[in-house]
Amino acid sequence: MKTQFKLTALAVATLALTACGGSSSDDDNAAQKPTDTIYGPFNTGTTSEPASVYFDLETMAVVTESADWDISFRRTDVFLNNTDSDNPVKAYFTGNNADFYDADSKAVADKFANATPETELADFEAVTAASIPADDMFVADVAEKILDGFYSYNPTTHQVSAADDKYFIVSSDDSYSKYRVSSLTQAGFAMSAVTFAIANQSASDAAFATSETQLVVDLAAECANDATVYVDFDTAMVVASTDAWDVSLACNADKTGTGFEISLATDATAIQDFTNSYDSITASHHFGYGFKANEYTDPAFKANPWYAYGVNGGHTLWSQYGVYIIKTDIADYKLQITSYYNDDGASGNYSFRAERLDD
Repeated sequence: MKTQFKLTALAVATLALTACGGSSSDDDNAAQKPTDTIYGPFNTGTTSEPASVYFDLETMAVVTESADWDISFRRTDVFLNNTDSDNPVKAYFTGNNADFYDADSKAVADKFANATPETELADFEAVTAASIPADDMFVADVAEKILDGFYSYNPTTHQVSAADDKYFIVSSDDSYSKYRVSSLTQAGFAMSAVTFAIANQSASDAAFATSETQLVVDLAAECANDATVYVDFDTAMVVASTDAWDVSLACNADKTGTGFEISLATDATAIQDFTNSYDSITASHHFGYGFKANEYTDPAFKANPWYAYGVNGGHTLWSQYGVYIIKTDIADYKLQITSYYNDDGASGNYSFRAERLDD
């Protein structure tokens, strides 16, 4: 569909030049560069069945995940390719349209409601190669692990202790388990024992159990026989790898314990409830909690979101028409998201402007 759009735009431009008696020289073609070209809409699925769209800025085309993509879209999230950790794709927000927010950082409804791709084209065109900041102003996506944060490190004593007020909620096997690491012991550079305080909410329960089950795991003893320790929260037991399990801890080489890392099973997801806010999880609203896999990406776009939610009531996402500069290993590009909806009003359908910034 993008190719068809570009051909149509080119045909229109050609007709316009012919009608005006325009020249076909390279200089004249450059002067007629269609900066108002909009790519999309590209469908990113539904809330219950999200899908990712991968886009290559060099070719201005949708590509597969295995290809050399630069930016991707998945429902409300925008991601940058950080596969090459030494040279990840990065973004810089130009800060245009600051007047879309008031002094209290609240969205100004009229600004969002009255903005259109046409009214905001000037902002996009105003960003040129001269707008590209120093490299240290760009930000990349950061790879994170959802179960990190269960311990505290003292840089003076070099000792690790349990962050026993940090809760995690795991979704697995049609049930939810809320847990915290209530204590741990350190032996050299290893974690030799850990205690999980667990409260379960089965499919038939309306809330988490009011009392916690304490599961003490002697990691040094478990590691004497196995390379990995597996824990099932439903039964509050250490289990075999062939059993149903929720989290695992990898033993170190000398079998004295594990590293200071807890990993989530591939068929499970989790959220961090560090403020202990949830007494229950409503299964029908599961996708609204933001459950994540063991490893996930904290996007650079999160610091400067492209949208505001429900600025005049309702559940609509409104683009602030922010202009971002995207730095790849090929070049710098500018990008402006113009819509999250298709012509039928269905959400998750991205349209945007994108253009290379040449010196």
